[in-house]
Amino acid sequence: MTDFFVNRTNAILAKVLDGATERHKALAENIANADTPGYTRKDVSFEGALTDILQQEGQHPHAEVAEIRRVVADVREDSNTPRRIDGNNVDIEREMVSLAKNSLQYEATVQFLAERIQGLRNAIKEGRG
Repeated sequence: MTDFFVNRTNAILAKVLDGATERHKALAENIANADTPGYTRKDVSFEGALTDILQQEGQHPHAEVAEIRRVVADVREDSNTPRRIDGNNVDIEREMVSLAKNSLQYEATVQFLAERIQGLRNAIKEGRG
């Protein structure tokens, strides 16, 4: 019965929520340290790893789900962004835009997941009658 709930889409949605949560933490830390001399902003990536898995062909569904579940959000210091005189490379406007974008992505994913769950609830109710 648990295999019914374990599928590619649910695994992807769960991983997107995990990644967005880690990105939110990094963005919040960046914003909190916008005026800290020498602070290096952090960036989070996970989408590339998910895309690589999804583009592989011929994988068994259970193996693909297991691989998706192993994806970990990669938190790195961003050394490519220019630094100010105090050594800090946080651009508060950029961080706020990224935070808004990340929040929208998170909310959209939660909404999609909620609709999937509601669809299952409806199917179960109709099956009883």
